[in-house]
Amino acid sequence: MRTRTALRAAVDQLRMHGTSPMSLLSGVVLPCVYAYILHSYRGGRTDAELAVGIAGLGVLDALVILVLIGLLAEKKSKTLPSALSSPAGLAPVILGRLLGMGLQSLFSIPGTFVFLLLMFGLEPGFDWTRWIVGTLALAVATTSVVGLLGYVVLRFPFSPGMTNGLVSLVLWMSALLVPVTALPLVLRVPAWVLPQSHIMAWVRGDGGDHLAIAAALTAVSAAAIVGSIRLLERAVRRHALLLEA
Repeated sequence: MRTRTALRAAVDQLRMHGTSPMSLLSGVVLPCVYAYILHSYRGGRTDAELAVGIAGLGVLDALVILVLIGLLAEKKSKTLPSALSSPAGLAPVILGRLLGMGLQSLFSIPGTFVFLLLMFGLEPGFDWTRWIVGTLALAVATTSVVGLLGYVVLRFPFSPGMTNGLVSLVLWMSALLVPVTALPLVLRVPAWVLPQSHIMAWVRGDGGDHLAIAAALTAVSAAAIVGSIRLLERAVRRHALLLEA
């Protein structure tokens, strides 16, 4: 029953917001602007590092917007109190929504790649394996990390400024555009806590142990999402919070 509810929530997410112009544009336009600026400094053709990093930026930007749009839609439609009163609780609905958002964010992968291909071309010997594995791993990892934003969106009244600077902060700490070693010292340690930075380290040629670390950190983030949903349920019942926009 819980699996069926989660899948239905994912389908509803795609049905209602699958063609959202804001999410589609944010997942392609912003990263392509970054790609154009970076290319003006680095020159040359597109390598796997640039292609994966730009796609990862698109996934990140799209997901932040999708979490806001999707979960605020749940609050506005007033379906969350009904889900809360069901035996399964909020978890299947929220997790299903996040699954749908993660699938939506995949549009950034071909969207940014086409731009890079047409504008700059591919370098000889382009590493297709690192591009495919890296971008898909980034999509999963970023969904698990940005999904934690869902607790804030659902728990507190929405404010337009609540996500200001979030994309930029996670962008740099994820090492999507520059290696972790190029970050200021104060950001290097927290950067390695994010699974995206380990994925990018592997894309840049480091050992496969980074992929294993990224998988473990992604699992921790996913577990934290489930824990935050349970925490939200207890807070709602204890303080009689209204899960409405």
